[in-house]
Amino acid sequence: MNAADLAYLHTRVSMLEEKLLDPARIHALIELPADSRPPDGTGTTEAGRDAVAIQYAGDLDQSNVTILLRELALLIRPLSGSSRDLLGYWAHRFELSNLKAIIRGKMSGQPQQAIEKKLLDMGNFTRLPTAELLQSDNPAELMRRLERTPYADIAHQARHLLDQGEALFALDAAIDRRYFAGLARRGNDIGNLSGQLLRGIIGSIIDRVNLVWLLRYRFAYSLPPAQAYYLLIPASQRLPAAQLQQLAQRANFEEAIGNLPRPYDTLLEGTRNNTEVTLRLEFETWRIAGNVLHHSSFNVARALAYMVLRERDLRRLRAIIRGRNLHLAPHLIRAALGLQLPEDAEAELV
Repeated sequence: MNAADLAYLHTRVSMLEEKLLDPARIHALIELPADSRPPDGTGTTEAGRDAVAIQYAGDLDQSNVTILLRELALLIRPLSGSSRDLLGYWAHRFELSNLKAIIRGKMSGQPQQAIEKKLLDMGNFTRLPTAELLQSDNPAELMRRLERTPYADIAHQARHLLDQGEALFALDAAIDRRYFAGLARRGNDIGNLSGQLLRGIIGSIIDRVNLVWLLRYRFAYSLPPAQAYYLLIPASQRLPAAQLQQLAQRANFEEAIGNLPRPYDTLLEGTRNNTEVTLRLEFETWRIAGNVLHHSSFNVARALAYMVLRERDLRRLRAIIRGRNLHLAPHLIRAALGLQLPEDAEAELV
């Protein structure tokens, strides 16, 4: 990328950054009565408009994805080469949720119309021939058609797992594993400062996914250590393969948490279940992304950092709106978001 492209990207990210919600705005939205409009300070912002739009959009997941893809399209515009490939690839995980819905639907014999209702509109980021896949008469035909798409490698793996009679969760895990491995590979392909910062964000995401998966497979699904380790992403940042193998050998959740390496021993101290582990590791990813966004300039990593934080905010808005619609007390909404106390939350949101 040349200096002009980086300057354009930097300006775009800085403009979009104003949409991110600060702690005060999050807490104001949580305290807002269910029948009230967004409070002053949010009603005139894009974030406030997004909150209202989501509230009345019906399909909240589609609303979130539409917002994210629209902003991602703005950020990708000046990019080329590996940087453009990386940010475009980030959006593919939404399409993979479509692929999983189609596979599950076909395997369970759901009507085409019922499957279609579960699919997200990917707009210009669409790569799957959804209509063609939906017309498949059975899972085998679906896989053959998928092999003619950019997701051919996933189709090969999925067909192998189906032939082996593996459970659907193994198929989902295989799809996710290939996606995250591809994300790590694309991050590694970018050099200089951007690559270093990108690997920090992507690495924290992959470490989180690996650790949460490992705890789930071993202590919720009771899979043997070797199988649990095999299902993990073949990439890491601060949780190397040898460490993951050792954790897989632990007898129970508490023993695994008690034998984590730094910095995860401190980050996850006292966690009681996988939900708490997930929340704390998400906060760690958001902390790293926030540092990149606020303390660096003229690099591609800021764009990814913004998208990570923007998705966090949209997820929080969705949870707040759902909580308000269910007339949940503010402290219960905070608990769902991992924000038990306002003063603690403000520190964690930084």
